[in-house]
Amino acid sequence: MKQIIKQYQDLFLHRFNELTFLKRPVELYEPIDYALAAGGKRLRPVLTVMICDFFGNNSEDAINPAIAIEIFHNFTLVHDDIMDDAPIRRGRPSVYSKYGVNTAILSGDTMFAKAYEFVTYTREDKLPAVLKVFTKTAMEVCEGQQIDMNFEEMPRVSMAEYIEMILLKTAVLMGASLKIGAILGGASTAECDSIYDFGENVGMVFQLQDDLLDAFGDEATFGKRIGGDILDCKKTFLYVKTLEKLQPDEQDKFIDLYASKSMEDNEKIAKVKEVFIQNAVVDDCRELMNYHHKLAMDALQHINLDAEKTAVLKEFAESLLGRDY
Repeated sequence: MKQIIKQYQDLFLHRFNELTFLKRPVELYEPIDYALAAGGKRLRPVLTVMICDFFGNNSEDAINPAIAIEIFHNFTLVHDDIMDDAPIRRGRPSVYSKYGVNTAILSGDTMFAKAYEFVTYTREDKLPAVLKVFTKTAMEVCEGQQIDMNFEEMPRVSMAEYIEMILLKTAVLMGASLKIGAILGGASTAECDSIYDFGENVGMVFQLQDDLLDAFGDEATFGKRIGGDILDCKKTFLYVKTLEKLQPDEQDKFIDLYASKSMEDNEKIAKVKEVFIQNAVVDDCRELMNYHHKLAMDALQHINLDAEKTAVLKEFAESLLGRDY
């Protein structure tokens, strides 16, 4: 599975790394090059190219829409870092930290426009369907970010609210990346819907595992400080589930602990993690991950791909359940 995905990764990166946005005014375009050169797994666009090839044996048709997806994803990161006041992204100063907030906003806006420019390079007969999926998803991701921001002012968040937030902020883009690839590959409407369901549920697994790794992962492999969500008072699955399981008199104490800004960082992380462990919410998180993994596997049964290609998708989904990065 890894070897097959790497083939498509190499194909995409060969084209993506040839791009440059450096032109006048350099103050606007240099931050875009900087943001796109930060690396990352490029998972979503690679899946777009791979699925297009799986269905239609025509990966070239997916390159420009895949580039659009990657530019859009990085646009969201540029603006998210401003809203989250996050000075570091992938081990480097974030765009706003390096170039200033105003420049980061404008460069991010330009990235959004560039993403749409690359969508327009989609083959003409597929453009309306691809544009419809891309636009709907772009709005949903912004909705998810707003909900996440709303959570900052809400000490109590229900599990339904949390699920809606990660569905919109993370999972729909994974689903759209796969669906766009399927559309370009000539899959049937039913298959496009099923591959979207597969991707959306895989995206849910990805985000739930991210919540888990932020608290209990290995810093060296995870690539960022363990406990960052705790220090930022983020409403993760672990937080929401803990509140559900605590008795009413314990809930206020935990809310105060989680919101504390006066405690030393390592002490706060340790105390919050202790409450997580006492309430076995790690097991609850893995249980929900397994539930969405099953939904993803169910969706695969409605997709008409040969056994080898289906196996690649199954292994990809399973790899997310146990990832440590």
